[in-house]
Order: sequence, then C-alpha cells, then structure tokens
Amino acid sequence: MITIALKDWLATNAGISNCYSSTGIAYTDPDGIARTGSTGDVLNAFVVAHLVGLDSAVIKASTNYTQLKVINENNDLTIADVAFAYNNDGEPAGEPKYCIGACVPLWQCEIPLNGYKFDGCGNRELSEACNPAAPGLAGTYEFIGPITGAPTITLDLSALEMRQNTSDYHFEMNDIVITSTSPQNIYIALEVRLFSGALDLCPTSGAVFTGMDRVSTTRIPRIKLLDPGEVNNINADFYQPEAIRGVHTVCLLVHGAWTRQALEDEITLITG
Repeated sequence: MITIALKDWLATNAGISNCYSSTGIAYTDPDGIARTGSTGDVLNAFVVAHLVGLDSAVIKASTNYTQLKVINENNDLTIADVAFAYNNDGEPAGEPKYCIGACVPLWQCEIPLNGYKFDGCGNRELSEACNPAAPGLAGTYEFIGPITGAPTITLDLSALEMRQNTSDYHFEMNDIVITSTSPQNIYIALEVRLFSGALDLCPTSGAVFTGMDRVSTTRIPRIKLLDPGEVNNINADFYQPEAIRGVHTVCLLVHGAWTRQALEDEITLITG
C-alpha cells in the first residue's frame, strides 16, 4: 500500500511545484544510470530496486528503497502501488494531478547509518546522532608470534615395566610418564632402539631394531597431543621382528613437534 506520507513525499521530491508530473523528473535507476521521466517512473525505479535486491541504491533525493519504506510507514511497495503515481500526474488530459501544499520536513537518519539525516523534502545534512554505532569493547589480548625452538618435556621411567605381549610377543613398555613443560600444545611420539647385549649407555649407531610405538589395531604410529603442563601415562607397543631374541639394551626416544604434520614428517621414515 502507498500512504499519504509517501504520496506527499513523491509530490515534493519527485514532482514539479509540489505536484506529480508526467515528465521532466531527474532520477537514477537501480543500476546507477541517470534518467529523466515521470513521478511514476521514479516510484517504479524504487520498487524495481527492491525486487532485484538493491534496497540501498539511491534513486532520488538521496533516498533509497529502505528509506522510502520508512516514509511509507514501513509498508513495502509493489508494482501495483506505482499505478497511483502514473494515474495522478495529469496526463493524458483530464487525468487528475496529485498536489500538496508546502513540504513539512520530517528529519530521520539515512539507513544504513552513515552520519547523515534527511527531511523528506530533499534536504540532507550531517548528524552525529546518525553515526554508525561504535564497535563493542571485547577486552584485551596479548598477541604472540610463531613459537621458536623445540618442545620440552620431562620423562619419568621410575615405574616403567617392560614385557612381551603373551599373544603375539610384541614388546611393551608400560607406565612411561611424560610431562609437557612447553608453553603451547605439543605432539609427541615414542621410538625404541634395541641393541644386542647389556650395555651401560645407548650407542649412536648399530641398533638391531628401530621402531615406533604403534596402535595395535592399525599399526600406525601413536601420536599424543599434550597441553602445557599435562602429565600423560603412556603404555607403548613396539612390533619387533621375531628374530629378536636374547638380552638387548632398550633405548627410548621421544619425538616432539608443535604441529601434528611436522611430527609426522619427522617420523615418516621410521618403518619399524
């Protein structure tokens, strides 16, 4: 529906001498192209802008469809409403011409808010009351850069129990206690190296078996995610070849990285 308020606004802003006109009214169509036409053409351009989703396109008198709807007491307009303007512009001869007296300004903020207000009579000016709302204060946050260096942990083997599984005889290391002393989350994985005989230290080479702690069902390396300060009790499973018999020195290595991908890249070549 089209209200009296909008009818009067059109006469003032899209007419001549406060009357609807069949020609001579400059406006901009929804695509931003300057046009000249009738009061009905101007109202039609507003409605078309709405129908194609361009409610913010300024058509006439610094006004877009969203603002025009406010003038129309928040009633949407349709093509049928445009007929009133076409049928009341005095053309053809004998047709009524809609006219009003002097425009009564009604100041309101432009929507969306941009610091301007308009009066419905073709006037527009700055207004602090129409400024966009300031962003809300969310608080403070200390930003840091990418972490450097290697992750750190403490390793406690005081309760370690080593044994072979009774069904398939793979090697188990239980109750390995690892505490993350890193400032951020870390990913870890365990590697074992076996050396023939009873040695007093771990050699740097000559292992008869090197293997990762693996998940029993899939045999993929077991990767643990540790939060800062987290204490994790790990039971590790290593699948040594059947040919490994007799006394061996067991050396445990802990691999760690800041990301899972970096850890996977580090251990990818350890196939045991």
